Amino acid sequence: MSTITVGARADAPSRQPRFARGTTPETALAELAAAGATGALTVHGEPGGVVFLREGRVNGVESPAAPSVDRLLTAAGLVSEKVWEIMPSRPARVLVDGGHVTEAQLELCALQVLYDAAFFVLGTPGAELRFDEGVEHWLGADGTVLSHQVCDNVARQRRMLDEVHPSDATDHAPVVPVLRPGLDRVLLSGLQWEIVLHADGIRTPQDLAGLLGRSAYAVTLDVRRLAAAGLVVRPEPPVARAPSATAIAAAAQEAAYLAQRVPGTYSFDDPPAALGRRQLPVGASALAVLPGAIDTAPDDTLLKRILVALQSLR
Repeated sequence: MSTITVGARADAPSRQPRFARGTTPETALAELAAAGATGALTVHGEPGGVVFLREGRVNGVESPAAPSVDRLLTAAGLVSEKVWEIMPSRPARVLVDGGHVTEAQLELCALQVLYDAAFFVLGTPGAELRFDEGVEHWLGADGTVLSHQVCDNVARQRRMLDEVHPSDATDHAPVVPVLRPGLDRVLLSGLQWEIVLHADGIRTPQDLAGLLGRSAYAVTLDVRRLAAAGLVVRPEPPVARAPSATAIAAAAQEAAYLAQRVPGTYSFDDPPAALGRRQLPVGASALAVLPGAIDTAPDDTLLKRILVALQSLR
């Protein structure tokens, strides 16, 4: 087990010694939490991401596999792209004081993103880990969650996936809908309909989540439900071929863009032109945990109760 030294100033992040080879993200998170660490645990791998801690509690999680707070709020129509362009760093207070969102809306959205991204970050296989002291989450929200609550929720999410369908073949693969399912009637939820409507045999569940402004875990779970019902199929394995120079350059560009986001150097700039920005469908609902609530000016008291209930999950 690696030794973590804490106590550096927030304005002077320092790179810590690497964790022992084979240390899992969950083990590293538990160790940092026990040490009361403040900073960013970067998980290198696929999909990877960053866990931000404040005095041993989880303050936020970011992953390329899950939509972030800014994407969900934009998808909900609460904060436009133009507003994000002029936002200062750590914009949580400005978002609330400026009337874009209520405090409860922001906390609920941040909490969903935290749990959503944690599922992918903590499940990154063969990850390389790094901890940087003093680095804070770009949003600047006050809410924190105990590390064991995050880990317990990830374990529960994994159990739910296996209960729905024991195969993980569709979790990160392009979603391929069955055009003729051989059924007289098919009953789909709203999210499942969105998935089938936008699945093109190229987008993965995580791609669809970013496109629709939905929870990446919720989309992954519903893709498994669709697979169990025989409504999506596992795609044919691609023919092995050497990557083209264009593909290599695009991958390098994307890696450089992600490096600007985490840890601690989040940028509201658009991604490189070669990557493009996904266009969200009109009327897309942002929060899968509370469909339609963000779109219809929800009652603040109700959101607070939901927030407390989510935080109490074990």
